[in-house]
Amino acid sequence: MTSLASPAYRAEVGTNGNFILMHSVGSIPHGAEIDVPLSYADYYFLEGLMRKRDLEK
Repeated sequence: MTSLASPAYRAEVGTNGNFILMHSVGSIPHGAEIDVPLSYADYYFLEGLMRKRDLEK
């Protein structure tokens, strides 16, 4: 979570088509969705952040 939340992966507000994460990958073996913003990557990132928050309570 720390790495994904760093500036290397997290986009500035108002950039990256308003997606949260940059450089996401759908499927390298299939050559699909490589180094692009993905809605499901943002979803799982937010899910992970919520779980981390809940565990730290």
